[in-house]
Amino acid sequence: MSELRVGLVGVNTSHAGAFARLLNERSVADGARVTWVWGGELRPNQPDAPTLAKTYDIPEVVTEPTAKIGETDLVLVVDDTGGGANHVPLARPFVEAGVPTFLDKPMAVDLAQAQELFAVAAKRGTPVTSSSALRFAVELEADRERIAALGALSSVVSVGPGEWYYYGVHAVEQLYAAVGGGVEWVQRFTWPDRDVAVLSYADGPTAVVETLRDAAYAFHLTMYGKEGLHAVRIADFDGFYSGQVRAAVEMARTGTPPVAPEETLELLAVLRAGVLSAERDGARVSVASVLAGA
Repeated sequence: MSELRVGLVGVNTSHAGAFARLLNERSVADGARVTWVWGGELRPNQPDAPTLAKTYDIPEVVTEPTAKIGETDLVLVVDDTGGGANHVPLARPFVEAGVPTFLDKPMAVDLAQAQELFAVAAKRGTPVTSSSALRFAVELEADRERIAALGALSSVVSVGPGEWYYYGVHAVEQLYAAVGGGVEWVQRFTWPDRDVAVLSYADGPTAVVETLRDAAYAFHLTMYGKEGLHAVRIADFDGFYSGQVRAAVEMARTGTPPVAPEETLELLAVLRAGVLSAERDGARVSVASVLAGA
């Protein structure tokens, strides 16, 4: 395949090194390589742009994120400033220019920003995607037949580490990868060291999503169905990062996002509904009302 030129925006997250390594060192997506990187905010535990470029044979370090916009076939916006607060502002010039764009998780800290960017993308005809890498877990893919054999699902329990919005996206996304969308309302209860949220599907199972800050760092999913139960522990980090970057490259080649914008927006609305529910002492919050701006 002809070379697909990938730009990397942001270095203050481990995802920058993971994507650069998988594309430039491991060549997990045929013909796709990171050809430039922009640094932005730095963090003590992450390499700066020149170091990342030297480590993974990235030809150019740019001083402005849009400097190579006309020589880019796919941009990966991974800058982690403010927990993703800069994702949409950094992505917008690329989307307006028609450059296929991947935004790291969470796509935005403000749902309205994500809605606006998808609207711009639709107007310009630019493919845009955002997701947690957990959506591409190889363990889930390998167990598709076993999950289907459970029959109609009654309940699903999805567990991940960290705080509700910034890291809870992982636990919600692995739920969506297994079950799909259609959540009607969210009811979240929170403690200093953990969150427990109930997600009710309009026509399907009840899900419990837990984000744990006082337990081992792990991703786990248990599904209970009419014909049995099945549990999956997701531990192959290279596997899900590889799947995610390959999906972004495929989007750049075909013009088709791997996740529909409507599903990404629903998932963000679920996270926002969880925030509002906790603020309202565990009241149920409708996902539709969040999407509508309530």
